[in-house]
Amino acid sequence: MLWLRDRALDLSRPRLMGILNLTPDSFSDGGLYLDPERALARARAMVAEGADLLDLGAESTRPGAEPVPVEEEKRRLLPVLEAVLSLGVPVSVDTRKPEVAEEALRMGAHLLNDVTGLRDERMLALAARFGVAAVVMHMPVPDPQAMMAHARYGDVVAEVRAFLKAQAERALRAGVPQVVLDPGFGFGKLLEHNLALLRRLEAIVELGHPVLVGLSRKRTIGELTGVEAPGERVLGSVAAHLYAVLKGARILRVHDVGAHREALAVWNALWG
Repeated sequence: MLWLRDRALDLSRPRLMGILNLTPDSFSDGGLYLDPERALARARAMVAEGADLLDLGAESTRPGAEPVPVEEEKRRLLPVLEAVLSLGVPVSVDTRKPEVAEEALRMGAHLLNDVTGLRDERMLALAARFGVAAVVMHMPVPDPQAMMAHARYGDVVAEVRAFLKAQAERALRAGVPQVVLDPGFGFGKLLEHNLALLRRLEAIVELGHPVLVGLSRKRTIGELTGVEAPGERVLGSVAAHLYAVLKGARILRVHDVGAHREALAVWNALWG
């Protein structure tokens, strides 16, 4: 069970987190939902397709993306967040800035998704103060611009596992009520690292916290399938995510909610 402020999300079956990028430069759909009305329409569509929760982000964290000033991130995020909160599904906020996180949590966001892995003490304090669960993601350094220069590991699974274990324990000691673990596919990781993490995902699951997997439309899928356009990597994304479910993932962070819902419906019928 994942406790999300005023509600609980039953994780006895895999759940879908719909991605809503409020950015001009995200790798797959940058610029499509900068307009608040289009963003709200997209959020409604994902809920209709079966999204169990939505993840809103207003700063791209793709490799090499330029950082966004705090006030600009707020300008993009907060009006859409206010509207999306009325849709009746839990809302996660994808930000690495405490100033943005605080306003989003004050408005009622249900989950804090920090790609830097809660390294900043202020993020820990905010999640604890507002009583919200937080996603702890692995990235080798807390800077998306520099992360690919640090894609070097002895044993990537052991190193990612150790980081997530330490950060989860630190968060719980700080008063964060619950954590979700994200191995950070593509964040400072090459194809071989991503495949190793996926093949041995049970090593992360064994830590005892819900595991979130986000491979949707990523370069790894393109490298495996030969599909260059991110928006056309739907089938490969579904295949990777079903394998992650087999390994114990409970939340899938996806662009294509409808396709994943159909695949999971068949999966659930077969596996019970």
